[in-house]
Amino acid sequence: MASRTSAVLDVIVENKEITSVIKDKETDPLSVCSGDSTYDNSLVQSPSIESFSTIHDIENLSELNMDENSDLCVKIDNPQKHLDTLETYIIFRITTKVARIEFSENEYIVHRRYNDFLWLRQKLIECHPFCIIPPLPGKHSLIGQLDRYSKDFILLRMKALNVFITRVSKHPILSCNEHFKIFLTAASSDFTLHRRQRHPVQQKIKTFNHDNSSHSVLKNKHIEFDKTKAYLATLSEKLSSIEKISSRINKERYDYVSELNSYHPIFTTWATSEPELSEILQNIGSALERSSAAQNALVQSYCNTIGNPIKDFLTYIDVAQETLRKRESYQYAYEVSMDELNKRHSEKDKLIANVHNPSQGSTVFSIWKQSSDDKLEKLGSYIPQLIKKVELNQDNLECANESLRSDIQRWQNEKQQCLKNILLDFVNKQINYYQATVNSWEYVTREINKQSSSLRGNLK
Repeated sequence: MASRTSAVLDVIVENKEITSVIKDKETDPLSVCSGDSTYDNSLVQSPSIESFSTIHDIENLSELNMDENSDLCVKIDNPQKHLDTLETYIIFRITTKVARIEFSENEYIVHRRYNDFLWLRQKLIECHPFCIIPPLPGKHSLIGQLDRYSKDFILLRMKALNVFITRVSKHPILSCNEHFKIFLTAASSDFTLHRRQRHPVQQKIKTFNHDNSSHSVLKNKHIEFDKTKAYLATLSEKLSSIEKISSRINKERYDYVSELNSYHPIFTTWATSEPELSEILQNIGSALERSSAAQNALVQSYCNTIGNPIKDFLTYIDVAQETLRKRESYQYAYEVSMDELNKRHSEKDKLIANVHNPSQGSTVFSIWKQSSDDKLEKLGSYIPQLIKKVELNQDNLECANESLRSDIQRWQNEKQQCLKNILLDFVNKQINYYQATVNSWEYVTREINKQSSSLRGNLK
């Protein structure tokens, strides 16, 4: 039998009827978004092999700002647990509505698992090394394997996958990638076949791998990209601080809610022994109860309001920083080849100068000249190769600069909208909380004033 925190769908084979039974116990809201991974934190028992887990369209994904009127709109929903011979995994339904000439249909519905998203992102990185490829939610850890069928885990992953696919579909270059098109449209069997095939990377730029320490010794700093690097580092630091402070505040609020919940019964009990103050005490107790409910709603919304969204965007910043470091590796390769070319030119010039101005005797000079001629011959064939290498590295660097410069500008625009949405959602949740609290206590004040007025009238 599955754990009570699992979403279990019992399959009746004889009648082929499916009855959904979702049982959820209340969990600590702080545990949902704590730990090393943003999404792998609740611990539940996996359902048995006889059961089948699914969650239909439970979560409202309107906050993802999907534009259904755009020429490419993609939505991920209806996760289902798939039972295979060797493994068990979650598959998601992907619905695509498209109005582009390269698509033969207007709507596609396919099913993909998390590993398929990993494959897609890797292909996008290979095809577009200087586009900022949106990040995916973290893969579950070893302990997370025990909780990856829980409702909270699946919903968080589904939401994060929607963020990823929306970012890709809105990207002017990534959304036109052939692998992305196949990911959205191909039937499961065709998609599996496509994944197994080897595909040449459609790019002119060869990827260089250099240790990050080499980037610190670049001779020519690129002012534009260095400013972007500094900005991203500062932004990451600020967002990390906001997330840490918000997490501490939310922890304190969680403890505060516990205290408020124990506060309310005191007044209601007191009211039974004080007939003259009974109504006032009951009103105060009621206000405390409503205030506690508002505070609890704020605590419960922390992960979706600011916790997970900021962690997600911090990962997006990491991707942008990694893309900048990749560009630096191209600049490093260009500078190394240029230094080598200058070194060989200097060596050649020095040999030629010594040939024209000999200082040794005739016999020694004859031997030295033969050696010099051999070196000059080698340099004569090596230097043209170096020139081609320098030109190729320079072309690669210029392509990288142009591609990254364009994508950083697009990323900056996306960043502004994303952070604006996060902050506005945070502000609205704060307003709702304080408004509900004020309303609770204003009601008590009005009731007390009414009773005071009535008491003064009786005295007269």
